[in-house]
Amino acid sequence: MGKITSLIDDIKCFLKTLLPQKKEEKYLFVILLLFYFLYSVYIVFSTSIVDNTTIETDIYFSYDNPLILEHGRTQISGHPLLMVFYYPFVLIGNALAYLITFKAKTLFFVLLSSSMISMSCVYVYRYLREIADIEKPVSYLLTLFFAFFSTNLILCFTPESFTLSALFLAFNVYYNSSYIKKKESPPFVSNIVLADFILGGITITNVAKGIAPVLFFKEKKMSVLKKIVLLSLIFLAILCVVHIFSAVFLNKNYFESIFIHRESFTDMSLSGTPYFRMLFIHFFGAPVFFSHMMNYEAQGTGLMYIIEGDYLFWWQYLYATVVLVLMLFSLISNYKNAFVQMIFLLVLVDIVIHCFLKFGMDQPFIYGAHWIYCVPLLFGWLYKKLKGFPAKAFVVLILCLFVGLVINNLYRLSEFINLAQRLYPAN
Repeated sequence: MGKITSLIDDIKCFLKTLLPQKKEEKYLFVILLLFYFLYSVYIVFSTSIVDNTTIETDIYFSYDNPLILEHGRTQISGHPLLMVFYYPFVLIGNALAYLITFKAKTLFFVLLSSSMISMSCVYVYRYLREIADIEKPVSYLLTLFFAFFSTNLILCFTPESFTLSALFLAFNVYYNSSYIKKKESPPFVSNIVLADFILGGITITNVAKGIAPVLFFKEKKMSVLKKIVLLSLIFLAILCVVHIFSAVFLNKNYFESIFIHRESFTDMSLSGTPYFRMLFIHFFGAPVFFSHMMNYEAQGTGLMYIIEGDYLFWWQYLYATVVLVLMLFSLISNYKNAFVQMIFLLVLVDIVIHCFLKFGMDQPFIYGAHWIYCVPLLFGWLYKKLKGFPAKAFVVLILCLFVGLVINNLYRLSEFINLAQRLYPAN
């Protein structure tokens, strides 16, 4: 009975941590939600880009929002449990569409997406305040800087696996870091839920990011190894259950589909951009600092897609270079810091998957949500390392970067909206 009570308490604590805590977090959440949701509402009613009913596939940034809205899932091979998270909302949305109007369902999902991106910003702020122990003004600055990243400005109105990933990956790094700072280990059941069920269930490769923090728990090496093995075996068991479900209800071989899915997303034949230039612009640059919006016609379909093009001006390359250099400087100057080592491991997972294995490198900008939350965290640790005048100079630099980011990204967002209105006007 005592173990059951303890388990219930652990679950309650876990769920409570998911919500805004102090007044400052609640204010931050509400302000960001209002900002994201208000311009998203304009997009919903002035275009059909989010909820076009005549097209089943993606029509901007390769996001599969039409499939999410309709079925609660996208490619099941890469997202084994995504439907578990989204389908209940699909049912609610369908009820709203039936009782009110189809756009009510769209607005419901947009509100859900805006809430998730807003909460990911709250987790970043909470990490900066509680883990990095940075004063409020600088924490607010770094959080708002993160809030205007191009990936966040798009995902806030996009029901997608990446939107869920943005929420739970930011939560993952805070939640585990909070226990590591207390020199404790989180309840193992929360590791299972977060790593195997949530992160791995949403996107299969992200299970590694749920397991990586275990390496930093203050436990014996054998205990850490046992937890890693157990988490891996539990996740494999989940995949086996998904495989059985796919075979019985979808008539598909799940494990075979994983390899087919990988091969299709490592084909770079459609891209004319040199690999290393693509890597710099679209993997490291575009998720933070928008390049220009462009559209192209999919061969043989007549569909017009909206994507990000390459950088056209030297100052765009300069901006992305400064952000990347600051990240590297933070990693180097804090290489002994266990929290920074963890962040490095989390980013490394994406670097290996997308940069070395070349998964999705023909459209790398769509994977930004998997790692951009690490940017403000690394900037926070760099600020923490600096003292006196260098710290003040760093804040001034971030202010300049923030102003440039807001101007560029809002302008490019207006470009996106204009394209959407022209290509996919309101229903």
